[in-house]
Amino acid sequence: MLLQSTAWTGMLISRSIHASVSEALETTFDGQHPCRMCSAIADAKQTEQQSEKNMELLKKTGESKFIEMAAISAPEPVLNAREEWPVCSLSAVSRIETPPTPPPLG
Repeated sequence: MLLQSTAWTGMLISRSIHASVSEALETTFDGQHPCRMCSAIADAKQTEQQSEKNMELLKKTGESKFIEMAAISAPEPVLNAREEWPVCSLSAVSRIETPPTPPPLG
């Protein structure tokens, strides 16, 4: 709202130089003569609303898909003459129980 108020103030000042104050007021607030700042604000609002709709869609579906990996392979180590790679286990424990359910939103 602060940016829109700033845009309107700038429009009133710049338009009242070349026209009467009443004409400047009319063209500023009629919605037919937006300035560049007003157009940028409108575009940003539209983008924000679209993002909010997408987030709502994600919240409503609430679907999560988990993939169990059977094996993990590490890349071949590049050995330096001065040091060797530490020994590590390449096996993983498989879990069967489901993860806890999050509390409901809202």
